[in-house]
Amino acid sequence: MNHPSMSDEKRARNRIVRRITVVILAIFLLVIATGSALTYVFVKRSIEPIDPSSTETVEIEVPLGAGSGYIGELLEENGLVRSSTIFRFYTRFKNESSFQAGTYTLSPSQSIDELIETLQTGKVIVVPDIKLVIPEGFTIDQVIARLAKVAEIPKEEISEQLSDREYIQSLVNEHEMLTEEVLQEGIYHPLEGYLFPATYEFNKGVTLNEIIDEMLLPTESMYQEYKDRLADSGRTFHETLALASVVEKEAVSTEDRKEIAGVFENRLNDGMKLQSDPTVWYGTGETSIFTSFADLENDSLYNTYRYEGIPIGPIAAVSRDAFEAVLNPNDTENIYFYARPPREGFPNGEVLFEVDYEDHQQNVNKYRSEWEAFEEANSN
Repeated sequence: MNHPSMSDEKRARNRIVRRITVVILAIFLLVIATGSALTYVFVKRSIEPIDPSSTETVEIEVPLGAGSGYIGELLEENGLVRSSTIFRFYTRFKNESSFQAGTYTLSPSQSIDELIETLQTGKVIVVPDIKLVIPEGFTIDQVIARLAKVAEIPKEEISEQLSDREYIQSLVNEHEMLTEEVLQEGIYHPLEGYLFPATYEFNKGVTLNEIIDEMLLPTESMYQEYKDRLADSGRTFHETLALASVVEKEAVSTEDRKEIAGVFENRLNDGMKLQSDPTVWYGTGETSIFTSFADLENDSLYNTYRYEGIPIGPIAAVSRDAFEAVLNPNDTENIYFYARPPREGFPNGEVLFEVDYEDHQQNVNKYRSEWEAFEEANSN
């Protein structure tokens, strides 16, 4: 009977030890790798914004001489960073310092790098006291109502200012785009269409005149940009703005604006009336889905069913898109169009264009019931 030698036993034990060592080393490396991966994920998550889509803001006060440790705790307490410790180590790793004392308005949508940059430069993010949002197509009455609400200025005061001939005359003297056309007999609101649709931000203490001046600036800029093309068109800026405001109220998309502008050009060139319902509603002061025969007889110079040509003035706030459409309308044969109400697949509605009146009238008869259903659904 053969017995293994001592050297064989020793080699066997060595193999077992080596295997155990390899297993332990592998487990050790796996633990390190897993820990490193988890650490990486944790650190990466910690330096990203807490909520990238957040619109909330938090005001913090950074005292003179505050270090990264104190600032990190301040940011964590206010929900601006996930970990004050990570903030402290991150700023040290990147050798970031020189934080400026002051009052800051910060947001959970900012990353650590953005927070550091803000706190270093001393750039204080200030939330405006007044935020005025004017959509395209707003009438001046709607502008007045919204301005009165957000700026806490009495509606009567705003209306009186915007109707004051002496004040309007001073603006005419100041702005090249404004002419005596805005003071014609029959104009409802001299600055209708001239207050540009946009988002405006003001601080408390701003005067009504300053707000109006700010809202006129983008329109003045648009006028200066297209002044040469206006001269070539043979129309004044006021006339172009008036036509663009009708396009603005009729269209639901950029392409519709260009096509409707082309339709209106065809009607004007053929000696037809524009026959736009929004001009009728502007003249009556009523907004309706259907225009009555009584509405069509309203003796307003804005009524394009009663009077030929472009209405006496704009009927709404005009976007750059609508203004450019009038300056560059589609070369189209269409003379008529009919708007269908919003529905699935067409959230803003749809405009149908036709060359022949008979085809247009078929659209009117076919889809009128849609508007009746739409009116009923939205009146409840």
